[in-house]
Amino acid sequence: MSADQSRNAKKVMAVPSRRRRALPERRGDRQPMAVPRSGKVSPGSWRRSLSGGIYLLPVLLAGVLIWAGLKLPGIFAAAPEFRLQALEVKGLHRLHGQDILAASGLREGQNLFTVDLDQVVGDVQALPWVRKVTLERRPPDRLRVKVEERRRLAWIRLDKLYGIDEDGVLLPAEKEEGETRADLDLPLFTGFEGIAEGKVPGERVATPALQQALDWWRQARAQDAEFCLNISEVQPLSGANVRLLLVGDGLEVRVPVDRAGERLGVLKNLMGRIYKEFPEPAYLDLRFAGQAVVGGKTAQQTAEKGEDHGAG
Repeated sequence: MSADQSRNAKKVMAVPSRRRRALPERRGDRQPMAVPRSGKVSPGSWRRSLSGGIYLLPVLLAGVLIWAGLKLPGIFAAAPEFRLQALEVKGLHRLHGQDILAASGLREGQNLFTVDLDQVVGDVQALPWVRKVTLERRPPDRLRVKVEERRRLAWIRLDKLYGIDEDGVLLPAEKEEGETRADLDLPLFTGFEGIAEGKVPGERVATPALQQALDWWRQARAQDAEFCLNISEVQPLSGANVRLLLVGDGLEVRVPVDRAGERLGVLKNLMGRIYKEFPEPAYLDLRFAGQAVVGGKTAQQTAEKGEDHGAG
């Protein structure tokens, strides 16, 4: 080998060999990224995972609730443990538990979850003495009934005698077991027109005039129940007024149906003066603002004759 060739050979040998460039790997050959040894995940990946879970949670809950709503009634209805064995009744004063049971149509052994609560409430509430009913299931084997009874507020004379409550609902006239004299010592409402005959207990008959009179009487009793024992009869007058007849000599008191407590207080204060200043009073008229008009029996008879003459 010549000297020139030797130098050239050395030059060739002095050049380092180049590494072979790797071809880009195919997508299918990629390996998953290794998690760092510390075990930490970036905050961004946590947020993405949590947000996805939050959006899915309501959907899952809704699905569970729908499934439960469809399946649970059938499961409970088929379960022998939920058979009706007892009816708990609260709030009775005049009625008895047997009255409620008979009206409800319930029977022993009936499945607790197949009972139509609305139907039972309607049936029990149809009793004349029942004002309101609430009913709830008490698993595994009983129902609880809470009853609000009606209370007789007054007597009313229509085609025959009835009791009547504050809502204008007719009640039986017969004395119920457990009623006291105070329950029966009530005024008689007469002269209220516009009510058809043939009504039965449990029906509401209150016309506007009758309802006004009932409201006045309820408020008056709440104000002074003892003094109200002096009132024996309540009748309608033209306009928003009523006529009260007192026990004893039958003194007639004409009074508006508004501000019952105030009107009753005025009447109570005047009672002592009336019989001192008027030996034979026939009526006391409180319908005029700021004054009370007292009429004697002679004046009343004259006025009544005048009205009869005018009517003829």
